[in-house]
Amino acid sequence: MAFTEAPDPGHARTLAELIARLRLLKTWAGDPSYAQIAERVNRLWTAAGRPPAERTARTTVADCFKTGRARPNTDLVLAVVEVLHPDPGYVAGWQDMLRVVRSRAEAATFVQAQLGLPEAIPHFTGRRAELARLCAALGDAAGGQASAIAGMAGVGKTGLAVHVGHELLRTGRCDDALFVNLRGFHPDLGRPPVDPAAVLDSFLRLLGVPGHAVPADLPGKERVYRERSAGRRLLVVLDNAHSEDQVRPLLPDARGGPVLVTSRLALPGLAGAQVRLDVLSPDEALAYLRRTVGAQRIDQEPGVARRITAELGHLPLTLTLAALRMTAPAHRSWLLADHLERLEQRRAHLRLDDAVDASISLSYDHLGEPEQRALRLLALHPGADLDVYGIAALTGTGLAEATRTADRLAAASLVRRREADRFELHDLIRAFGMARAEDEDVSAGRRAALARLLDYYAFAAATAMDHYAPRVRDHRPHVPDPGLPIPPVADRASAAAWLEAERANLVSAGLHGVASGHAGLLSRILFRYLQTGGHIREALALHTSATESADPVARGHALLSLGATHSQVGRYEVATRFAEQALDCFRGAEDRSGECRALGTLGAIASWNADFARSAGFLQGALALAREIGARAGERTALTNLGYVHGRLGRYDEALESHLKALAIDQQTGDLSDMGRTLLNIGDTHLRSGRGAEEACGFFRRATAIAQQAGDRDLHLEALLCLADVSLDLGRTGQARASHESALAMAVDLGILHQAARAHLGLARAWTALGDPPRARQHWLAARDHHRELGLPEPAEIPEPTARTVTTGG
Repeated sequence: MAFTEAPDPGHARTLAELIARLRLLKTWAGDPSYAQIAERVNRLWTAAGRPPAERTARTTVADCFKTGRARPNTDLVLAVVEVLHPDPGYVAGWQDMLRVVRSRAEAATFVQAQLGLPEAIPHFTGRRAELARLCAALGDAAGGQASAIAGMAGVGKTGLAVHVGHELLRTGRCDDALFVNLRGFHPDLGRPPVDPAAVLDSFLRLLGVPGHAVPADLPGKERVYRERSAGRRLLVVLDNAHSEDQVRPLLPDARGGPVLVTSRLALPGLAGAQVRLDVLSPDEALAYLRRTVGAQRIDQEPGVARRITAELGHLPLTLTLAALRMTAPAHRSWLLADHLERLEQRRAHLRLDDAVDASISLSYDHLGEPEQRALRLLALHPGADLDVYGIAALTGTGLAEATRTADRLAAASLVRRREADRFELHDLIRAFGMARAEDEDVSAGRRAALARLLDYYAFAAATAMDHYAPRVRDHRPHVPDPGLPIPPVADRASAAAWLEAERANLVSAGLHGVASGHAGLLSRILFRYLQTGGHIREALALHTSATESADPVARGHALLSLGATHSQVGRYEVATRFAEQALDCFRGAEDRSGECRALGTLGAIASWNADFARSAGFLQGALALAREIGARAGERTALTNLGYVHGRLGRYDEALESHLKALAIDQQTGDLSDMGRTLLNIGDTHLRSGRGAEEACGFFRRATAIAQQAGDRDLHLEALLCLADVSLDLGRTGQARASHESALAMAVDLGILHQAARAHLGLARAWTALGDPPRARQHWLAARDHHRELGLPEPAEIPEPTARTVTTGG
């Protein structure tokens, strides 16, 4: 097959489509083998000065041409493109599309579910047969069975689902509900269907699972979700689903409650009732107008009223908008014939001759100019929903005016008011607003609105983080006050609540703001929050986007944050590579503060990988540099990590001296997470130096309490493991076994393999002491497997009975 021109990546909408074009490019270039491509890439990278350790292999290149991957290896794909077609403009086109495709994939991880249902639809009309069928099916359904409502956009699927849900709650057949918009069909290609793993993350937190106990992988999330929903009469409403594959991981098992799904597509693979929702019948549509507009007014001109409903396609969304317009004070004196004539005129002048656009247009035209502008700008918002502060930022108005605008849009049913006074747009109205924004607003105005929004998110996030993690304030960049209203955040609890509510929006803002520099800004601001909250997925997405910054300092900080996130789950080799790249960025820019942070991060990663001598060298350099430039936070970090390394090298006096200096800084700044880690290190030093297990135990308990207070997942797990180990040393074997089992479950759920290995080794010791060598052998083998997976040396400290069992068992 021959091509005269190389395939254009610009038409690809998904990663699979982009990979298909990469295959076409390979064919266009003469179909070289994967080995030949790998050889050319290595020559290219060598000429660019990349070290031999980063050479690629044939199998790695072949992976770039496979579909079904979560994210592409951008660096390698671009190198493949360059060796197949070395035109700079062509390669730049691929770079742009890779960024777009990756952003879409990352956007799929952002969702906010809610505990409880949205408000019931007022004046709910018709649907008697469907309502009866669904209530019967869901009320009698075996646990985990899902019923589905399918139908076109605006036909009332969500309204029916919410009505059914309230009926099940009212009659006591369900006790509570979870509700989420799966965003299966969003008008903005930048807002793809939601990843089920992200939904489960939100569900578990709503069901009371603390952040540190939410598993990192999809199977783990499914397992905990099904355990938490077992035995509960919990209705799960999955709105706007894209496919059965999206829904299936969100179904509880047979011990759970019923599930109701809405979608524009039929989902025949679900086990429950299947309802296909059509537009209202002519009689139902007329009945709806009688209930909303007034029976006397409709009955005076029934023929005209029926023509209005027909003109609106008997669609619930358009009927709702029309009823609101007909009952507005300015239109109460109009005859129904006047409304019909206006509607017919509107349809005649639309670019798209459909009832939805006509009806939304009439409601839109009835708004004042501020509300019209606000609706257009809301349609451009990169997140799922927003509050009045976000509306004020987009529109550039004060809080009072933004509140009035939101209330007017909600009263006109052009935005939906969610819990906690958050607002979102129906997909059809968002599409309408996006089109009107293109028509009515100059591009500079749209860009200015989004810039205000990103400035607001950056400043509000920085303000919240000053309360959430005050000690590392020096590590965060200064964000100028944009002069926009921000929510009142007065302490750590209110800061954490705001960050949780806005987390999806903040990360979406970062993904949207690569070119403007907001990605790098939000990456640095949110690093500690995402790290301590266990939001690995969001952290990887945000920090990865920030690495594309044109500013070498911003890129360096993003690389460091990315490396720290990888090290959090035991990927030390990857983490080290990112940290080394960051160090090069800082030194090239002569940024000594960044260089200090990079040295400290490299030292920490080396210590976690048990390379203590190398770690000490990095940390001594970081400590000296921090003191030289007066970086108090950097000094504290270097001290506590250096104390840990001294302890592992047997230099206990030096270790204790470093930790006590670090604790003094922690007490001055009041950072709970850092204080807890320092207490753990002091306790560990006492234990290792032989100064007293009981005394060490006291430090570990204090750290555990602080971890729970701070909601720090890593600290809690580490404290639990320390307590378990010291319990073994004190001869409290049963207590040690229980603590290690809890730690193991937490480490597995969080996907932290090195801590899971440590828990397995503790259990091997505990079961040996309890006289059960076979169980001890099981845990030692599991620890050995984790060490091999992480590229670490095999566990050295094996209790003697376990060692014999392992040897005899092969």
